Amino acid sequence: MKRKLYFLIAVLLLLASSGNLFSQSGYSPRIDSVISLCTSPILSKLIREFSGDTATVIGGIPYTLLSRYSSSVHNPKAAQFIYERFQSFGFQPKYMNYSASGSNVYAIKPGTKYPNKQYIICAHYDDVPSGPLAPGADDNASGSCAVMEAARLLANYSFDYTLIFVLFDEEEQGLIGSKNFADTAYFRGDSILGVINMDMISWDGNNDYQINIRSNTLSMPMAYAVKNIFYIYQPVLIPFFVMNVTSSDHASFWARGYKAVCAIQQRSEYNQYYHTVNDKFQIISMPYYLAQTRSAIASLMTYGLDYFAEIIHTPITISQPMTPVNTSAVIRSPRKIAKDSYGPRLYYKVNNGPLFHTTYVNSNLDTFKFVVPGQSAGSVVKYYIAAQDSLGNFVTTKPSGGRGLNPPGSTPPDSMLTYNVVTGIAGNTEPYVYSLEQNYPNPFNPVTSIHYQLAEDVNVSLKVYDVTGKEIATLVNRKQNAGNHTIEWNASQYSSGVYFYRLTAGKFTEIRKMILIK
Repeated sequence: MKRKLYFLIAVLLLLASSGNLFSQSGYSPRIDSVISLCTSPILSKLIREFSGDTATVIGGIPYTLLSRYSSSVHNPKAAQFIYERFQSFGFQPKYMNYSASGSNVYAIKPGTKYPNKQYIICAHYDDVPSGPLAPGADDNASGSCAVMEAARLLANYSFDYTLIFVLFDEEEQGLIGSKNFADTAYFRGDSILGVINMDMISWDGNNDYQINIRSNTLSMPMAYAVKNIFYIYQPVLIPFFVMNVTSSDHASFWARGYKAVCAIQQRSEYNQYYHTVNDKFQIISMPYYLAQTRSAIASLMTYGLDYFAEIIHTPITISQPMTPVNTSAVIRSPRKIAKDSYGPRLYYKVNNGPLFHTTYVNSNLDTFKFVVPGQSAGSVVKYYIAAQDSLGNFVTTKPSGGRGLNPPGSTPPDSMLTYNVVTGIAGNTEPYVYSLEQNYPNPFNPVTSIHYQLAEDVNVSLKVYDVTGKEIATLVNRKQNAGNHTIEWNASQYSSGVYFYRLTAGKFTEIRKMILIK
């Protein structure tokens, strides 16, 4: 019973990661050019005004925001500041006056393709302490100004999905503003696909560029995607996942079953001026803050434009001397993947020599096959796979981080996959490893092949399950020798749909998804 439960959980996680929220984003020169317009001078001026370090203009009158505490006379002026900023960018902003003391401020950028599906970028604008002076530069003018900067930069672009820029009040009193916003959205039936919350993103006490990405289980596909986007556009940042921490506004969306993540400074090195009158502009780590803000904007743009593509590939481990290596990759994306002259490529180099490439030799829907030329014994081959969308908007690579369009991936990622060309018979000098490859073809009708490798002689179980976790076929249930094995599955008696196959060999277990289309 436990094993079936674990498998069902794995199925649900696979389904979650194969929906709209992919975990691997592409690199887009367009996104890179937009976030480059977010600069230190622009952010500095904005956060200085919002934290009261310098005077601003609100309602056409010079004003200094000495505090944004919820009961302060300055708090409504802070909301007005946000409203007027959104308005100056061309939005028609709104106040959400949910109580006599609390008011959220938000602006909406309607999607052109999916206007009823939303992505949110948010932060809280209120602060503490409750005295006459509460600058709140890091907590949380930093997150608030990042949201306003995102609105400024994205106001004149079109996106498939609706984007919402929202600043919450009364976070410090118990997430009151975000709770009202999330509850209202839930009862209205809003389709919120993901939320990016920013809280305290400008303090880096030891200049290590570490950040936390808070997530819950439901939101992990989004957390992985955001981490991947941070790496692609601002690789100086070092994100770490932290699970189920509810002390910021993302938790209000978790409570309503929405996916949400929170970018925040490392808890182990929190701002020492947190919640004091000394949380001033002077303590801001501007390079760190700039990288955080740019990464958040890149994440929102990636989701709004659907610039995602997963490359699913079982790495090559060894090859025989002078023998071509056949391999494949499944490339999934909400966008159409380019084929022909700008189709997927496999780049490789031998013993740190020059970079060569080979184009795919054939494809079946989302599965692409490659042949790497044979190399001499003892060679070390490094390689990566690249693909771009058919409109040439973004490129994705495996490993992640490569760039270049038309053709895709001409700039390699920082690291590549590696395999050795053995000096003798496979198994005598180079060990086999456990691996389970993607079935081919996939999607298929009605026959597909499943290839796997065993590191030793072992009892093997290879079974097929439907989306409910019900076992429908046993393909292998016996002891097999170490080495490569291929099994065919004829699904002629089954209906179209998503299926899963699980290999269990000793302590090794892996699950993959396949699609039957009739």
